[in-house]
Amino acid sequence: MSKPILWTSTRTSGTIVHSMAAVSGLDIDVRFISLRAGDHKAPDYLTINPKGEVAALQLPDAGVTITEIPAMAFWLAEAAPDSGLLPRDAIGRAKGMEWLCWCHFRMANVFMPAFQSRLLTGGDEAAADVVRAAAAPRARDALAFADAALAKMANGTLLGTAQVSAPDIFLGSLLRFATFLGAATDDLPHATALAAKVAAHPAIIAALAREQEIG
Repeated sequence: MSKPILWTSTRTSGTIVHSMAAVSGLDIDVRFISLRAGDHKAPDYLTINPKGEVAALQLPDAGVTITEIPAMAFWLAEAAPDSGLLPRDAIGRAKGMEWLCWCHFRMANVFMPAFQSRLLTGGDEAAADVVRAAAAPRARDALAFADAALAKMANGTLLGTAQVSAPDIFLGSLLRFATFLGAATDDLPHATALAAKVAAHPAIIAALAREQEIG
């Protein structure tokens, strides 16, 4: 059998999936490509993922590639049911998917416009500054919603589980993105504590160290 292949890039949303893959404990071939070098638009990569994006989870034996973070998280959880990425019960899994979709939409709707502000404004620096400035309070509001939800949950996790779940990993990354945007998060104790818990996971520490080595 061939190993699943995770195509990703450092310092991108692909890091979220890389972290989930590390927590899964599955034997996955992680391959890094450079967005700056345009590897994601190369013909060979486009045959794997026609969207020209990362991350992408290639399953050679099945002849398919899975994209989009919630879908990849679901596959990882199915392939590694003891990993804690998603609960085993139907309601727990549904709530996990609910949070994954929430995080995914907020990343696309709130965070990505700021990170791609020059592209969205056609290189207009003044307009790009406006987009970035508007993103910080919106990011803070999104995280405040998650913080309030965490305050009601056991174990300080989104699903109330003792183990770090896929939604927890995603939310921890969003909080890190928010700091890049200059959003105030010091008054969000539950989200901050969860992000620290995610960052302290040994598998995630190893995954991030590998990305740091690659640069």
